Amino acid sequence: MKIKIQDIEVNCEIFHRKVKYARLEIKNGTLNIIMPHGIKDYVGLINKHEKWIYQRISHINRLKIESESRKLDYNRDDDSFRKMVLDYANKKSHQMGLKVNKVSLRKMKTRWGSCSSLGNISINTRLKYLPESLIKYVVHHEVCHLKIRKHDKHYWGLVSMEYPDYKKYENELSVYWFLVKDLD
Repeated sequence: MKIKIQDIEVNCEIFHRKVKYARLEIKNGTLNIIMPHGIKDYVGLINKHEKWIYQRISHINRLKIESESRKLDYNRDDDSFRKMVLDYANKKSHQMGLKVNKVSLRKMKTRWGSCSSLGNISINTRLKYLPESLIKYVVHHEVCHLKIRKHDKHYWGLVSMEYPDYKKYENELSVYWFLVKDLD
């Protein structure tokens, strides 16, 4: 369904799950309302968080517009991408005195990468279409998770030792997401 938040039309889906409290999520520009079973008043939740919804959707719309000025690199093949990721993960982890257990490449629906508690790093295959600087940033980001699991101030301090302007990289990744999210 579609709802109107100020001057923006927002795609909205309602899910009833086994949760204690209702919550809002925005995934790929769609507002997901997760409600406990038996609770029907989603309108009150929307009204309570209208400002937040408007700010997030406006931000997403700006990123979509910004993505129109970016180009993807279709020249990088799978082997060279794999080699770049593995080489950089090994180099960064060695420099930081950390150990990567395994690096794998796979298509991910909602993230650029992940790092398990076992030291396994997964990188989204769609990253291969992005500039090399962003690929290296994502690998560095995941290697940092070998040392600090949460995105807290200590974690961002570690990331910023190599990327003091990490917020610029995070924003660029958000912009590029709109170009690659539907690629096969």
